[in-house]
Amino acid sequence: MTAQQQADEHLRRSRQDLPVAAQLLHVVADLLSDYQPEQPATTTALGMAFTAAGSEILAKYPRAVQDHALDRALAALPNEANLPIGITGGELALHLRKAAGSLT
Repeated sequence: MTAQQQADEHLRRSRQDLPVAAQLLHVVADLLSDYQPEQPATTTALGMAFTAAGSEILAKYPRAVQDHALDRALAALPNEANLPIGITGGELALHLRKAAGSLT
């Protein structure tokens, strides 16, 4: 196992004990920061990241848990008024990780 694989596995294990909503926000943040993090964040990119994260995280749970986790994650999202105009995907990812921390 490479050092990168070990780090990824450690990160996965550390997140598995978090609430489902926090796990979802972390995966959304990972996707935004992994894919062109220097580009301005768009609602399309955020929606695509939520869709991908939902299929990865939420698909493992019953519908009631999925709905509750998604509601909590969306409620924890930073208000648009609190975000700078032209925020990049990488910067938005930092805000999402902070929001995920508030859900623990």
